[in-house]
Amino acid sequence: MQTVKWQRNAIFEAVAAGGLDARECTFNYDDAKACITHVPSESSFLLEGDPGHYSSTAVVGEGPSCSSESFTWTKVEERVRRWAEEVKHDVDTPDLWAELQREREILTAARYEDVENTPFTSDEQAEIGEQLQRIKELVRKTYSLSEAQMLSLEAKLDDIEAAAGRIGRKDWQLLFYGTMFSVIVTRLLPPDAVQDILVKVLHGLEHLFGGWSGPPQLPPLA
Repeated sequence: MQTVKWQRNAIFEAVAAGGLDARECTFNYDDAKACITHVPSESSFLLEGDPGHYSSTAVVGEGPSCSSESFTWTKVEERVRRWAEEVKHDVDTPDLWAELQREREILTAARYEDVENTPFTSDEQAEIGEQLQRIKELVRKTYSLSEAQMLSLEAKLDDIEAAAGRIGRKDWQLLFYGTMFSVIVTRLLPPDAVQDILVKVLHGLEHLFGGWSGPPQLPPLA
């Protein structure tokens, strides 16, 4: 199908109206068809036909293809927008089983086997508190969290700090990893930000774990 500039612009605007970043998409067209692809999710919207009778085939994430017909250009724009909304929802929805496997991989990769589960001294607990306070300040300055998100993160870090006074260092390390993983799952911070926190905290406290050499690299999100 042939598209003119105003139609291509209308498709661009419909993608944006659906909540997708057009920079994450490709748009290819020729005389027979036009195709939008959301590269990160491999979702696609194929448009074919002629004025007065358009056909489209939409794929969202791992879902099946869905075909439909439109008899006006306005309807085409509506279908593109709806496809973009569904892709955005799919991308924002975590795969809970994959996330669980990811947690197992993180904890398996953590080199804590040689750490003795001895209690922290009062001085060591103070060090942990100082490190976590620095992390709070770093996150507040670096990332655009809402006040509710920041309070949620601070509460998690406060729980980690309090745990240092009642559990051993090996258990504390596991708790720390689990809590940071929950920050990824709940989308409080992106994985690269959590990796940065892991590096800063555990490098700063490695002497508390017998010279432990640092956290593993986080596996990519599924």
